[in-house]
Amino acid sequence: MKNEHLDYLFRSLKHHPSPYIIYDLDGSIRWINLAAEYIFRTEDISEIGIKKINLEENEISKDLIAQSYSTPVEVRLREIEFFMKTRVHLIPSESSKDFMLVEVLCNSRLGLEALRQTISCIEYDRIDLAYQKQYDLKTGEITGVEALLRLRDEEGQIIPNDVIIPEIEGESLFSLVVKSSLEKLKEIFAIKSELGLENATIYLNVSAHTIMHPEFSSIFSNFVDEMGFKKNEFGLEVTETAELSSTEKAGSYLQRLKDSGIKIALDDFGAGYASLRYVKDLPLDVIKLDKHFTNGLDDQATAKLIGFVVEVCNSLSLEMIGEGIETEEQKNQMLEIGCAIGQGYLMHKPEFIETLKNQNG
Repeated sequence: MKNEHLDYLFRSLKHHPSPYIIYDLDGSIRWINLAAEYIFRTEDISEIGIKKINLEENEISKDLIAQSYSTPVEVRLREIEFFMKTRVHLIPSESSKDFMLVEVLCNSRLGLEALRQTISCIEYDRIDLAYQKQYDLKTGEITGVEALLRLRDEEGQIIPNDVIIPEIEGESLFSLVVKSSLEKLKEIFAIKSELGLENATIYLNVSAHTIMHPEFSSIFSNFVDEMGFKKNEFGLEVTETAELSSTEKAGSYLQRLKDSGIKIALDDFGAGYASLRYVKDLPLDVIKLDKHFTNGLDDQATAKLIGFVVEVCNSLSLEMIGEGIETEEQKNQMLEIGCAIGQGYLMHKPEFIETLKNQNG
């Protein structure tokens, strides 16, 4: 490619909405466009690195101009490292070194914004957990605690999870969010006795998409080994954000986690894609009834349906937790139907660990 063509390429990509990186074959970064500066929060290309891309491994011919292929690329950004989905184009040059044009792939502008926010949260430690207790509705004993992921923006305000999580949960970058969450979880495990949670399971809320990724399964298993937990001391509440493509594959991953001592709960049962098929096919310990059922307890058909789910849980030796309990009437109705464990604002609103400490200080 001639110099004038290179200049045109740079000018045309400078304001392109997708992030582009010019990567020399020796492994150095030559240039990034404005979108990449925005996503990576830098104007200094020395803060970004890409692990050397091996042309031979990817079977790309240097004789073909702009030949491209899609591949995960390992990125180093200041103190963190992660993989990103990219499309790589080889650009031969007549007057300078050959180089690669690396295009960061994302489904939408919302996805790119989510990547930017996530990178910022990881780098500046703006990942937190809020905890909500679960109770035996008859005795008042605390049976579990759900840890809910909270990401904060630059002003410290909580970013709604549905703005970020669906966009990044399939990205390697999300593994850094999970690891940071597990580091935060260590704080509550260290003071379980002080908080009166000796017999409670501490659950981390995750998506089924996360569970289906081998890297994440290893992260959770390694966490259990590192902490030396007793069986069911740590659990995962799996939320369905999309229909599972393979319940057989999901069941295999979940069984491995269960075999390592992790308690498995299916969250938001009855909403979206979470169905009785999953109860039959997945190795579960707990079913969490979606709050929409709780809100409809006055409806006779809804009450009968919940009663049916209770019977299914009893026959399969599964625990059942009613979510979204906000009134004494709902609590009593749950008990009458046969749901023994509940969670909701009536008993406890989500709180950060400092608040929990102060209440027991």
